[in-house]
Amino acid sequence: MNRSHGHHHRAWTREQLSRLENPERVHLMPPMPVLQAIDAPSGGAVADVGAGLGWLTFPLAVRVGNSGTVWAIDPSRDGIEVIRARARQESLNQIRTVPAPAEDTGLDAQTVDRIVWHTMYHDVADRQAAIREMYRILRPDGRWVIVDWEKRPMDQGPPLEVRIAPEEVEKEVTAAGFSVRDRWSAGPVTWGLTLEKPR
Repeated sequence: MNRSHGHHHRAWTREQLSRLENPERVHLMPPMPVLQAIDAPSGGAVADVGAGLGWLTFPLAVRVGNSGTVWAIDPSRDGIEVIRARARQESLNQIRTVPAPAEDTGLDAQTVDRIVWHTMYHDVADRQAAIREMYRILRPDGRWVIVDWEKRPMDQGPPLEVRIAPEEVEKEVTAAGFSVRDRWSAGPVTWGLTLEKPR
């Protein structure tokens, strides 16, 4: 069993984050189905919560364009530094970095059109607080995309006992006022959920 799995609420080190960048990850976790589910509008605002090294931040920045904003939010200052440096290098001024946990992003209420959590739901220390925070920052009619590891034994990823089934996630987020828009397969090892905040 893989015990080297770090936890998002314990800010990851650069070394742990760089392991996420291995080429195998693209096969295990193809970005395209996730980006399609997020469906970031041109000129829109997206919060990439638990952004890591910006695996989704950068393709999202291209999708929202110069007039949009992508908030890369992560408690890891190492990760935030990497994203900040690369954004500067690539002149992607639409990327804003926020060193913060999911429970308290510091964003204004109702400022984002889309939120994405990629393989971090199981890692959040205070899920109720984080779900409330997502509800607060999302605009009415906005969309929250959650992707996480399937709850079955496999060689990769976190230990089975910390994984969370999508049904359990649905229960928690609908109790907080979100509705389920779509359930989908995000790839060979992950499930996807698309939620909406009512108008």
